[in-house]
Amino acid sequence: MMAAQPTMSISDLKRTKIIATLGPASLDQKNVSSMVKAGVDLFRFNASHYTDPEKLKTDILQVRRWIKQSKQHAALLLDLQGPKIRVGKFGKKHVILEVGQLFTLTTKSVMGDEHHVRVSYSDFVKDVAVGEFVFIDDGKIQLLIQEKKTDHVVCKVTRGGKLSNFKGLNLPTTRISMSALTKKDKQDIAIMQTGLVEYVAMSFVSTSEDVTQLRTYLQQLGIKGTKIAAKIERQMAVDNLVPIVDASDAVMVARGDLGVEIGVEQVPKIQKMIIRECNKRIKPVIVATQMLESMISSETATRAEVSDVANAVYDHCDAVMLSAETAMGINPPNVITVMRDICEASDRHLNEIKKENAVIYKHIFSVANRATSFCKAADQIAEENNAKAIMVFTSSGTTAMIASKLHSIFPIIAPTDDEFICNQMRLFRGVIPLLLPKKFEDIHRWTEMITVAVKQSEKIALIQKGDTVVVTAGIPIGQSNGINSIRIITV
Repeated sequence: MMAAQPTMSISDLKRTKIIATLGPASLDQKNVSSMVKAGVDLFRFNASHYTDPEKLKTDILQVRRWIKQSKQHAALLLDLQGPKIRVGKFGKKHVILEVGQLFTLTTKSVMGDEHHVRVSYSDFVKDVAVGEFVFIDDGKIQLLIQEKKTDHVVCKVTRGGKLSNFKGLNLPTTRISMSALTKKDKQDIAIMQTGLVEYVAMSFVSTSEDVTQLRTYLQQLGIKGTKIAAKIERQMAVDNLVPIVDASDAVMVARGDLGVEIGVEQVPKIQKMIIRECNKRIKPVIVATQMLESMISSETATRAEVSDVANAVYDHCDAVMLSAETAMGINPPNVITVMRDICEASDRHLNEIKKENAVIYKHIFSVANRATSFCKAADQIAEENNAKAIMVFTSSGTTAMIASKLHSIFPIIAPTDDEFICNQMRLFRGVIPLLLPKKFEDIHRWTEMITVAVKQSEKIALIQKGDTVVVTAGIPIGQSNGINSIRIITV
């Protein structure tokens, strides 16, 4: 359910969703409430910043209470740390590596210096091969492996610079044997229960089997309903993109590590490819990393950042994500306001483009079934009858997700009787989740169900008397077996 601004019509509301990372600058009741009111749809908890799983759980429950107390709605996303590899500690504050010099990476416990440093991953030497590259500190340092021994590798520095303690290490062409689901990840997940978070993001996914492993672990813990978002941030993930998308419930374009692994110049192309593949396969897709980076310390965004966000919207992503901007920035609610304004302007322009386009656009999914057919039909009927909105009843969120992937010019109101499903749909582009005051099992006729939803929509100013709405639903009511009916109503 979304509270509409009185000066705006439903057509003016942003379609693209906003995810905000919580951190020291924003993890308090005032900021959480202000950010939801400003336009946040999901809050992200970065598990990398927690050493105590119980503290993580406490913060999640607290944010739930703050959202409820603000009489707003937002979903929660837990972003797992995954197998992050780091170099060890140096004896000095930092060392300088020169191009052409030899530098050793070892699994032995040694103090780092200009000649060698420890690597945190115990199977590092076993996994890598001569001729492979090693990137350190987001690619600022680049090494080429020239010699491999029992417990260390000797590298040639191909890009030098300053190197200090605990910097991250990337292996773009190496098949890592370490599981994407680490011991820390399992400890962080173990504190969960059904309904605690709507989404879990899995870091450093390489294959679809990684996603399956996490899904199996959730099932073993008895955690039901939580969706899995696979983060695409490795070259291997790009190579295995389609199976990963199919195995996941959502996908995140994690441009930070992805840029290190594939080269920053390749990121725009890969971003577009991932979004296109997710839309075709009816999976929500999130674009993340450095979207409004300058707003960590500034009240305004750069023109380049505005263009970056807008281009993600034009590519039809479902959501854009903020990281340090809201976790560490000087004014998190202001960042959300700026992001919302960019999304609203870009969403409106997208609609104008589609309305003015003389060529009939027909989105083709990779699958075809009754639900996709009915959603396409509802969109066409809405266009031919000058509708104000499309109303898609759903008990699982699936039909609303299909409708969102049509990139309709019409807002999609998605009534449901389940608050958890209502929150999960906040990730879907163009979808306005609507929590019904009655359970589907207590509604016995379709006309009654429509009446309940229409009254609730009128109550929060989504629609008004005289509006035409195209309604889709499945009969019998409340069963997750796809839609089979369409009606045109005048409020």
